[in-house]
Amino acid sequence: MNLKSTYRFQDFVDAQRAGTVNGVFVDDSGSPGLGNTPSNLHPDRKTWVAVVVPKAQIAEVWSQFPRAIDELKRLTGGCEFHFADVYAGRREFKDLGIDRRLAIFAFMAHIFEIYKFPVIVQTLDPETLRDVRTRASLPQHVGPFNLTKHEDLALFFLLLRVKWHMEQNYLDADRLTRVFVDEGYKKNGAGIRIPPLARVFCDGLICFGRSDTILPLQLADFAAFCLNRTQLLLGKANLGDLDTKLLAIIQPLMYCCQNIPKIRAEDWFSSNPTKH
Repeated sequence: MNLKSTYRFQDFVDAQRAGTVNGVFVDDSGSPGLGNTPSNLHPDRKTWVAVVVPKAQIAEVWSQFPRAIDELKRLTGGCEFHFADVYAGRREFKDLGIDRRLAIFAFMAHIFEIYKFPVIVQTLDPETLRDVRTRASLPQHVGPFNLTKHEDLALFFLLLRVKWHMEQNYLDADRLTRVFVDEGYKKNGAGIRIPPLARVFCDGLICFGRSDTILPLQLADFAAFCLNRTQLLLGKANLGDLDTKLLAIIQPLMYCCQNIPKIRAEDWFSSNPTKH
């Protein structure tokens, strides 16, 4: 459905700015087609990452993000934190030295350390899809979700995980949540309405938007990039100086993850001394 014909995104944003609803911001990750994917990872895996911003924090996030963007513009001329580009020194970040690029990661990691936003993760690949469908009787479709595709099933499972998280950690009166997914799976302004989710997700909607408009989507971009990069680095035979510095910087994100194993960077390095 096209939300713009029925709803106004600005109304959704205004409700979050007023702190009346929680926010969940979702982005995807993975490295399809990467030639040097580590053997422990499926090259076609799809990971969806959700960052939960409770309504007690959502108004402050919306008020502070434009200031961070203004500083980014001053530093690079860019208007978004695209962390894959920051890491690689591409586009607006190509003339930015490595220390400054790492400082951008440290800035965002500090935000997660201070606010402790819950991070929820779901990964599937074609092999795990077959395993799931063998073990469970699943329909082929739920609304526009094609559950015979691992990308769709992973996003659907992630949304269920988010719903369960809100139900388990928030009182009925405090769990209403507006969900935004970065455009790509659906176009900006599109939405998926699933009425049974309306007790947790406002209007039963999954909204799709641009990260330069729905600014907290950039929190999800950071979390998704860091999780994917960490997976890739853990499968490498040796890590360079940039990689080891990055793992140390993004350590606070680990403590925010709700449903994946956690290991401190220093513990991992001590048990894998040949990695660095």
